[in-house]
Amino acid sequence: MDAEHNPKVVIIVSDGPLIVGAPDLLAGRPAIHIPVASPPLRAAALATTIATGMNTLVHGVVTKSTVDNDTMTIRETKKSDCGFQYFWDDTNLKVKTINWVAVKGDPKVVNEHSQHPFENAKACLDADVLGILLPRGGVKQHSPSRVQEEQRELEEFLGGLHRSTHVVILQRRTSEDGALLESLRVYGATFLVDECEFKTNKIPHLELVGGATYMLAGVPCPLGIKQPDWSFLKQFELESVRPFPQQRDTEEVDWTSLVEKITKSRDESCITLLSQRFTTLASLAFRKELWEELEFNSYNLIQLQGKPFEIWLLILALEQQGKVEELQAAIELLEHQYPNTLITAIAKCILQFEPEKSKETLVDIDVHNVGIYHAIGLYGRLCLKVGLDEFGSGALKLAIQRGVATSADRAKLADYLYKREQFQDALIALRTVGSQKGELSWQVLRLRILVALQRTEEIKRQAQFVLEQNPTNETAKHALESIC
Repeated sequence: MDAEHNPKVVIIVSDGPLIVGAPDLLAGRPAIHIPVASPPLRAAALATTIATGMNTLVHGVVTKSTVDNDTMTIRETKKSDCGFQYFWDDTNLKVKTINWVAVKGDPKVVNEHSQHPFENAKACLDADVLGILLPRGGVKQHSPSRVQEEQRELEEFLGGLHRSTHVVILQRRTSEDGALLESLRVYGATFLVDECEFKTNKIPHLELVGGATYMLAGVPCPLGIKQPDWSFLKQFELESVRPFPQQRDTEEVDWTSLVEKITKSRDESCITLLSQRFTTLASLAFRKELWEELEFNSYNLIQLQGKPFEIWLLILALEQQGKVEELQAAIELLEHQYPNTLITAIAKCILQFEPEKSKETLVDIDVHNVGIYHAIGLYGRLCLKVGLDEFGSGALKLAIQRGVATSADRAKLADYLYKREQFQDALIALRTVGSQKGELSWQVLRLRILVALQRTEEIKRQAQFVLEQNPTNETAKHALESIC
């Protein structure tokens, strides 16, 4: 097909698998495959993150439908529900989409719904941007043979595109036999571009795929959007100054008030939809350690459902913020509603001022039996606090292994290992904790570990970083003096 009548970029998003493994070629074109860091999300949230370059906590689109603030009924999401601009806003790009979400009311977008999206997409190749959303239900009803069939359909469509068209595909990752990949990184981004030599040891967040989409469409990334520095995108970098993001006319929703009304109405469909929303946002807030956001979303979940996991998330958010009075009330709520659970026993130790009583409680808990993984890290920190070192370090390592360790968990384990002169293990436990602004004690701990390992260049950087936060810090001063 003539390149003049083919899209600049085609975006294909699915919450299920589309490709078997990570083939070098896709529809005869070299393919770049990058694992992506993101919790499991619904297709609507994935697509909107790609279209905005912002995470779901910012753009706010979680599901294809939402509960209307005024009518308290379920409706399709609209553009005004999205809290950040799309990459095609304020451009001359012609945009067509199939099954896309939150574009109702967008004058730039022609969207259609289809049960056969690839077939219908063939009539949309006169657009500059073509977006295709394939809600596959995540892991439901997927077999290797089904994934192979999906890939055949995908490649048939891709084969009809001109090679000048850039392609971005987001989907669930699979192994070489087509089975869903057992990994903390469930999603992968695949790029079909001219330049395909690319390797990285870093796992990018989902938002970076959105930043890459801006670049491939020839649109400068607004300030606030992370622009990837991947080598295959260098040719698409624009020399123009990055603009400020547009002000969006979003529908202001008092979510707490809406939740209260829906709870009183006992509308099960609305309760289910709102629960899906706040569960997703709580998961994202936990991973990004946005404790106020976690407090807000878990509180709303408690009003809607009141499950033990939701109360625990609220407890964790309050504990991280040091909100003692609110924490006490949350612990009492958990004890009242679920008195005989392991997480209740752990929670009661948080504000326990008698170490021996806490020790008696904690020593009887088998951390592998704690069904709520998000409680494992705090259990480990509590154990170390009362002298149950083996229990505590084991639990913190398990939290890291299961992908639910917080920065506080990592710092506590690293401090434990540092005091036992296991310096390399301590640095591994920290990962990136202390290398960015935040808790000063974590920055200093990282510096002490680097000094113990005699990593001169890293010591210089970390010491200067600490002094930027606290110009009188003695540890940083001594570290610099020791290497001069």
